[in-house]
Amino acid sequence: MTFGIIGWLKSQYPELNYEIPVVYPSRDKPDNREWLVTNGLGGFSMGTISGANRRRYHAVLVSAVKPMVNRHLILSRVEEVLRINGRDYELSTNHWESGVVSPTGYKFMESFTPLPCPTWVFEFDGNYLVKQLVHPWGTDQVHMGYHWIPEDDSARNDVKLTCKFLVGFRDMHGELHGSADKTYAQFVSPNQSVIILDENSRLCLTWGDGKYESQKQWWWDFDWPIESIRGLPNTEDLYFVGSVSAKLQADKSFCLGASYEKPLQAPDCSVALKEVVARQKELIDRSNLDNSQRADMMLLACDQFLVTAKNDEPMKSVIEGYPWYNSGGRAAMLALPGLTVSTRRFDAAKDIFRAQVSGIKNGIMPNWVLDLKSGETEPRFDYEAADVTLWWGWALYKYYRVTQDKELVAEQLPAMISAIDHFVNGTNPGISVDPEDGLLRCADKDKAFTWMGTKVEGMPITPRSGKAVELCALWYSFLETVAFFAEPVMHDDATRVRKLAEQAKNSMSKFWNEERSCLFDIIDTGVPQSKRKDDSVRCNQLLAVSLPYRAFTVEQEKAILRVVEEELLTPMGVRTLSPSDPSYQGVFGCGLAHPDPYHRDLSRHQGTAYPWLIGQYCDALVNVFGPMPETVNRIRLLWQPIFDHISSEDCLNSISEMFDGNRPQLPRGCPASATAVAEAMRWLRWVIKQ
Repeated sequence: MTFGIIGWLKSQYPELNYEIPVVYPSRDKPDNREWLVTNGLGGFSMGTISGANRRRYHAVLVSAVKPMVNRHLILSRVEEVLRINGRDYELSTNHWESGVVSPTGYKFMESFTPLPCPTWVFEFDGNYLVKQLVHPWGTDQVHMGYHWIPEDDSARNDVKLTCKFLVGFRDMHGELHGSADKTYAQFVSPNQSVIILDENSRLCLTWGDGKYESQKQWWWDFDWPIESIRGLPNTEDLYFVGSVSAKLQADKSFCLGASYEKPLQAPDCSVALKEVVARQKELIDRSNLDNSQRADMMLLACDQFLVTAKNDEPMKSVIEGYPWYNSGGRAAMLALPGLTVSTRRFDAAKDIFRAQVSGIKNGIMPNWVLDLKSGETEPRFDYEAADVTLWWGWALYKYYRVTQDKELVAEQLPAMISAIDHFVNGTNPGISVDPEDGLLRCADKDKAFTWMGTKVEGMPITPRSGKAVELCALWYSFLETVAFFAEPVMHDDATRVRKLAEQAKNSMSKFWNEERSCLFDIIDTGVPQSKRKDDSVRCNQLLAVSLPYRAFTVEQEKAILRVVEEELLTPMGVRTLSPSDPSYQGVFGCGLAHPDPYHRDLSRHQGTAYPWLIGQYCDALVNVFGPMPETVNRIRLLWQPIFDHISSEDCLNSISEMFDGNRPQLPRGCPASATAVAEAMRWLRWVIKQ
């Protein structure tokens, strides 16, 4: 007989108005699928269903020490031991450098759900322990609740829970190795312990009824298996700071809390979760979509990527992906329509637009918020990419089509006109418009101007200097978009911009590859004349068909789509390079079992498939064939494998950044991608509303 986790949750929280996904993990081996909870500040909690930490990023509490950047692990693990009538049951699961998996708490796990918060049900001869982890929005706090539900009187009285706190304070990208002379001072008072992590940081532990025992002990040689797969150091030591023991009662939950810097007054998992449920209900109700498990899960997944800096003037942004990416300008613009417009969070959209525009320099919208270096207090930005500004036009157009917000458009328009002038006159080194044909060119071979901008040792892995097809398509569409916005209020500027657009449109024909009936990836590459046109069949040409303004005939667009469908489209995304190309890498990491960062980056845009590009493919279908019933059904079927992935693979309730180009197309990259989730949400809403 199963526990009935859905019924229990809804009896505890009647406000739950959506279908709850439930997982029944195997007791024969650890379930390594991941869960994620974010706090809207850049911090998060993350782990696996089995309870084992498998990445350096898995932790009970990760906090942004500085606004949205410099995230640190604050509390790595809480190890629980349950004593029933004198018998101990260890609930945790750990991997060790020796290869041993111990303890094996997953063997007691009956069920799990990631919503409304990560909730585990453990079963002991018909008796149940429900564990919940609540990370309230807008806080660096975690509440953990334990609910004992006995089935018989013999397990009603003699039940004790011990929770052990393991600390690994460090930058989340690093690893910690212990030493005999490294300890953490702590100050214990009734129901509270403050652990001094460094001169500026502290972990605050609080609990209800219970006895705390401080400790000073290193636990050595934890193994993070996924880091080994990624070709990175995979062992770490954690510091055991203390434990809390409490007697469990059937009619009373035991709660403990962990927070960064500010202690919780009194941890209360039930109250904290009621606030979380109320917020989730508001997000779902605001969307104005009919309730379904798929729509509700997607709406809540979108919420995870919207973040606000903790400073005097809140700045909205988008985390590009969890667990390792910071906020990114390209991700913000690409994801904005799905994360905010499709979810009807228009105020968040406006905040993101304003924040991104405030960072423009010489017409270039910043792409990355960089981690602060030692001694720095102000955030630094990366201004190398040429396409972020251009995606801004696409995002604002999508926003305007739904909201008709002329006020925001008028506010943003001067910056858009200024950006055009900078591009025309030449902006950051290597970025300019060729006066001969009006196309955007990027001349510096050492720069990463496009979304295929991965570098190793300062050099682009996929060099794309010259005139890249997606940059020129974005440039033309940006010009037309700005002219459209400017016509009613800035007529002279609109006329000037439209002339630039006309020149660029006429010149886009240079990309047509007559031999292959598709588009060159790059022209005017600056290499010898025989190779001045790169005929690699890549996904980038898709943007020449998917954007609001396009330069090719319908017959040419259909031909481009045929090539994309035959050589690039997969169930999980669009390949970045055709399998017929000699440089194609169908397995991420160049097929190595433990690829190092170089081989991972080498394969990133050489055949790997990206799910966000399915959104652009759907735009292209609608542009070419219209929203006919056949098109709607095709788009619905296109997204089905992605939605199956959301509920069954990798990180539950999210979408991986990329997938192998070859079957079985395993998920790769970060397990929770903003652009992938956003595009799935955008098209889910579109299909529902047809």
